[in-house]
Amino acid sequence: MIRSAMDQTHKVSSPRIELRKHPRCAVRPSCVLSLAPFAPTLSFGGDVDGEGVVLNLSQCGCKINSEAGVQVGDAMSLIVLLPGEICPTMIDLALVRWENDKCFGVEFVAMGPGEFKRICQFLATSAPE
Repeated sequence: MIRSAMDQTHKVSSPRIELRKHPRCAVRPSCVLSLAPFAPTLSFGGDVDGEGVVLNLSQCGCKINSEAGVQVGDAMSLIVLLPGEICPTMIDLALVRWENDKCFGVEFVAMGPGEFKRICQFLATSAPE
């Protein structure tokens, strides 16, 4: 049986479900970070396992472009240098929620209240993605 062209054109793609709770903001390529495996008994001591560039940011996570080989579920600590900032922002615990080639997304699980405030202030002056 041959399907008509009309049958083909009436296919409707399913709508994409948005799971994000917080809006993301695009970040200039100068937003770099260092990452290291999460060690619950140690603070980030500068032992870097990878570096990357933050592509977008929300108050609870970000998208990262990096050569670091990560897998969904990996736990890590991050040091993020936001554009225009002198001091880096430290994320004590972030979990990899998705990965695709050289990009991956992390959820911020633990950070100090001052760090959270700095991210929120940065986002308040940035345009949403």
